[in-house]
Amino acid sequence: MTGVVTETEEASSAEDRRPPTGQPARLDDRWPDRFAAVMFVASALVLVTAAIPPLRQYFMRSDDVVSTLTIPIIPNIVYAALLACVAVALHRRLRAAWWVLVIWWLLLPQVGRISELADGGSLLNVAGLVLVTAGLVVAFRARPQFSARTVRGSFWRALAFFLAGGAVMLFVGAWLVTRFGNAPDSGSAAFFVWDAMIGDLGGIDTSSDATAPWWVRGILNLLGAATVVGATVLLFRSPSYTRTLDAADEARIRTLLRQFGSEDSLGYFATRRDKAVVWESGDAATARAGVSYRVVGSVSLASGNPVGDPLHWPAAIEQWRRQARANGWSLAVMGAGTAGAVAYTDAGLTAWEIGDEAILDMRSFSLTGPGMKAVRQSVTRLQRKGYTTRVTKHQALDAAQFAALDAAAAQWRGDGGDERGFSMALGRLGDRLDGECVLVEAFDGDGHLRGFLSFVPWGRTGVSLDLMRRDPTADNGLVELMVSSLAERAAQFGAGRVSLNFAMFREAFERGAEVGAGPIARLWRQSLVLASRNWQLESLYRSNAKYQPEWQPRFICFEYTSDLPRVGTAAGNAEGFLTRPSLKLLNRRGHAEDALDRAGEDYAAQVVAQIPVAADAVEEAMSAHKLPEQQRVRRAKADRLRARGIDPYPVTYPRTHTLAAVRDEAGDLPPDTATGRQVSVTGRLIRKRDGGRLGFGTLRDGSGDLQVMVGADVVSADDLELWRHDVDLGDHIGVTGEVVTTRRGELSVRAESLAITSKSLRPLPDKHKGLTDPEARIRARYVDLIVRPAARDIAYTRATVVRSIRDSLHARGFTEVETPVLQTIHGGANARPFETHINAYDLDLYLRIATELHLKRLVVGGMEKVFEVGRQFRNEGVDFKHNPEFTSLEVYETYGDYDTMRVLTQEMIQEAAVAVHGAPVARRADADGRITEYDLSGTWPVKTICQAVSEKLGDQVTADTPLATLHRHADAIGLDLDPDATWGVVLEEIYGELCESTTTTPVFYTDFPKENSPLTREHRVDPRLAEKWDLVIFAAEQGTAYSELVDPLEQRRRLVAQSLLAAAGDPEAMQVDEDFLTALEYAMPPTGGMGLGVDRLVMNLTGLSIRDTILFPLTRPTR
Repeated sequence: MTGVVTETEEASSAEDRRPPTGQPARLDDRWPDRFAAVMFVASALVLVTAAIPPLRQYFMRSDDVVSTLTIPIIPNIVYAALLACVAVALHRRLRAAWWVLVIWWLLLPQVGRISELADGGSLLNVAGLVLVTAGLVVAFRARPQFSARTVRGSFWRALAFFLAGGAVMLFVGAWLVTRFGNAPDSGSAAFFVWDAMIGDLGGIDTSSDATAPWWVRGILNLLGAATVVGATVLLFRSPSYTRTLDAADEARIRTLLRQFGSEDSLGYFATRRDKAVVWESGDAATARAGVSYRVVGSVSLASGNPVGDPLHWPAAIEQWRRQARANGWSLAVMGAGTAGAVAYTDAGLTAWEIGDEAILDMRSFSLTGPGMKAVRQSVTRLQRKGYTTRVTKHQALDAAQFAALDAAAAQWRGDGGDERGFSMALGRLGDRLDGECVLVEAFDGDGHLRGFLSFVPWGRTGVSLDLMRRDPTADNGLVELMVSSLAERAAQFGAGRVSLNFAMFREAFERGAEVGAGPIARLWRQSLVLASRNWQLESLYRSNAKYQPEWQPRFICFEYTSDLPRVGTAAGNAEGFLTRPSLKLLNRRGHAEDALDRAGEDYAAQVVAQIPVAADAVEEAMSAHKLPEQQRVRRAKADRLRARGIDPYPVTYPRTHTLAAVRDEAGDLPPDTATGRQVSVTGRLIRKRDGGRLGFGTLRDGSGDLQVMVGADVVSADDLELWRHDVDLGDHIGVTGEVVTTRRGELSVRAESLAITSKSLRPLPDKHKGLTDPEARIRARYVDLIVRPAARDIAYTRATVVRSIRDSLHARGFTEVETPVLQTIHGGANARPFETHINAYDLDLYLRIATELHLKRLVVGGMEKVFEVGRQFRNEGVDFKHNPEFTSLEVYETYGDYDTMRVLTQEMIQEAAVAVHGAPVARRADADGRITEYDLSGTWPVKTICQAVSEKLGDQVTADTPLATLHRHADAIGLDLDPDATWGVVLEEIYGELCESTTTTPVFYTDFPKENSPLTREHRVDPRLAEKWDLVIFAAEQGTAYSELVDPLEQRRRLVAQSLLAAAGDPEAMQVDEDFLTALEYAMPPTGGMGLGVDRLVMNLTGLSIRDTILFPLTRPTR
């Protein structure tokens, strides 16, 4: 490490080393800026008074109001320059400037005021004394904020410069006065020059008889100002800062990037060796976060986000601020990401968006999308010309290959290869430590290198563009070819995400080009287009936009608006757009360029030696040190088994009987019976108890439970050791032995040998209570099935219902089919769909909400009796009766109608009830837990919707009942309906409130309003109604059937009406499915169709909720 390290860098307290709990506390440190602002105002006032003669005459007096109340105002350009220089030094928090302020402008004028008060001064002198005294108090309290030090010996350098400049000015000025003015002698001329230079500053009367033209005096003032400015700059110059990365810093940066590199695509550029880093702990060895920066002029310019753990960013930023305060630097950040900008603004900086970074997700990147046509054509054209690419890591290249790349890059640039960049460029190629960087090369048909891209790592799963070079004579589309080649091999090189170029002011280009853009937006865009002639702003934006990237904003951060000119200059200098004049540029390369040299072998070895060995991601995931104790113990047992040569997860076990089969074959045996029959059984151990030389356990398999006995006098010593010390509750074990009964008559298998067939690494819940939380049962259904046999019974019941449905339909000649789940049009029901996207076709798709439209296509094709049991997906509410993903049955039969479907549905449900319960009944638990049976036999009632509503209202309702009457009935029962609701909507709302919600045993409600059933044939008697029924059981709709609408023109009319509702914002309205309508035009025979909820049927037969009947209902993720 070179350069001076400040105390704030070296010191780190125990508090600094602790993880921060929030933003570090900061005092109000704006007083240096307030004092600087006062001095700037005074400097401006002096300039004004010096330029306007009446004001100049007034302020030449010793009793002007401003000087009496505040600091002296002397109308002199030299004095104005001095004030401005001191203001800059105060803003930079230089301690020397504080001393000058206190002594020259606060203490010395106070002496004059006290002297005048002693001689009987005015009230203005008293007021000035009070005001300036208050200023002195504030200055002394703010003294710790002026922590920046100047260069040692700066006073003598400044004095020497001032004396030398003064001497030159005296000689030159005296000659000008003598030559162009009127001076009796050289002494008078010298006194005249002295007066012009600093005589006014101290109110000294030189009494010179010389005169000179106004322009001579102006030249003298300018020379005096230059002398004062030069001397002041030397006096207040802060130490030159030449610190760069050392091996320890770079090793820590690379270690933190390995852990947190995915936070920022620019993180790797912190390894530039013309940068330094300030750590939150002050020590690279213990650091968890740091700010990477470079001092440019008087600006500490950071780049990108802080490095390391985001939890420690605030502490690192605070350390960076303290360091800047100690050295008199302004704070600025180039290219901060969103997370970094938030951290910097939380620390008190201001963030401005300056552009966007183009991010490509290589998992979805494809040249086949319609928006990629231009890129696809460019790639195809070059491939036809014989262009090829090669993708490799830097570590696979040798020195000669890197030299060739360097030479090619220099030749193609045409300026010797001088590389620009600071925040988004690495500035080196071929460094031994950059072996993980990725290189993409492009070769023409003759095998000549025509361009290359170099990417730095971005965490574990991404790369970020560092260098892009192409031969100007190469064919267009070269970069597109290289990017697409990287996409093809992205998985091999860990390039799941790719950060391309940064597009400055991207948003301005887009907004300014939009139709209707305002004059300011258009003017701003035109200005940027003009600037693009020199700085390639627009071309960078367009070269990125063609890949349709995700744009992520980047920000410039600064502390004070007054710093912006310096920050802008420093950023331009660092990025290579501005070059600060320097003799070093003529003689040799500057320090920053030296710092970009490739790492030598010794340096690289030092860095590598200090980087900890990377933790194996798999081993880290398998680590047990963060697990609960019981899980650690079980993992240790599994490892112990392996060490003894026992596989805790063998391929199989020679099972001869299920546990239920053992019970069935044994029958009723008296106590203490030995059958002599040998069996091999397996199961999960759910209970275990040891009684000295005899142990007992309960096994559970899919058929039931059975006890096993392990006796020390029967099993081998190894098996006994296994049972006592390695077998835990939850383990699957296999037992071979004799079927016996205990003295208490418990049927058991007396083990002669046993083995672990699968070791459980997690303990089971409490053996008595199990999983009591219903939500936990759903989230861990597999555990629920283990500990609660009733849960498995529900699963078996559901399977029985589904099998019964299929058997019933197969027995009646129906054919089971499968239709697509992914559909381009959502239809077949009024419901909100789930949406997804297929990358191969760049097409939006829907998960189906019903199977109806595809099944009807099959009916058109001649399959006369079809059904499907399948999953449907509706993006709707979740409650005890609804789940977004559910199973339904749809059945279609040609030359049937809603009456034939009613008979079929009744018989099918009754057969399912018999399959489950042995009789056509439904069973439901009451509030007190008692099971009540409901008879489902016989023919179920059939009521028209009007008849049912009439019975509940006690008033006759028919299709002729006026809409106003229905609205009155709705108001009477407390329904809050839209006044514009139609007749059918109001009728169905009343039905839902009075009829559906109060129904228990099965009832078919028929003949619904046609307007609410777009896929249903109108009623054969009353065209205002539809041939539709709803089967309601236990206050919920169980199924629906139609006499299907087969008229293609009428069907089109209704679907178009539905599509208008969808266009108007109804998310549940169906879209026009042209393919379905086309199929109908080939003539669909008269058909009856029925839809039934399978989950709802299991609920109605068992009395369970839908979340109990579905094995894995959707739940909100816990992490």
